[in-house]
Amino acid sequence: MVSIQTSSIEKKDKLSVYNLNYPIIKSDNKKNIINNINHRIYEDIIAFKSAIEDIGYSKNNCLSCISTDYYITYNNNGIISIPIEFSQLDGLYNISYINSYNYDINLEKEINIKDIFNSETNYMKIITKKIDDKIKELSRELSMDKYIMVLDYLKDIIFSDNPTFYISKDSIVICFSSYELDPAISDLSTFKISFKEDKSYLSKYIIEKITNS
Repeated sequence: MVSIQTSSIEKKDKLSVYNLNYPIIKSDNKKNIINNINHRIYEDIIAFKSAIEDIGYSKNNCLSCISTDYYITYNNNGIISIPIEFSQLDGLYNISYINSYNYDINLEKEINIKDIFNSETNYMKIITKKIDDKIKELSRELSMDKYIMVLDYLKDIIFSDNPTFYISKDSIVICFSSYELDPAISDLSTFKISFKEDKSYLSKYIIEKITNS
């Protein structure tokens, strides 16, 4: 298990308010991957800050409020998972997205979505079904027209080979940015794939390293 320290970048002036919190991983293990993860996280934080500043400079007298928050969702058996939420308040709109950092410290490798599932599993089909099932649950609170609209957007989503996800002790959680599923959905959307319920789909690696640990 590694330890985590919080670092931050704070700034406040007439046109900007920044509160960027991010983790720094500490370990007695001197493997290069620790430095690599910390460097990647810091670079992502700085890139986010710079991008918002560039947008701010192009707008006169427009207040820019940005923040980041992180969570340690898994830290055991050499595996660490850290989702970081990046948020920008732009007028009345709050735009958010998640970057997630999933690593096996002992093996010195990043964990990709394909590492979670066994080779016989079509994991994108499983993920799509989980999303569809959750939208059906939400449909109880939506009008039929709205439900159909959300499903249409779902069908139009093009998944990457490695969608954003993080690991918890009992599941992996797939993440979508605000407005990614539907223009009216301003919140981050998350979809859980349970290790217990979906164990037959899991890789031997995940079963040994997480579910049996």
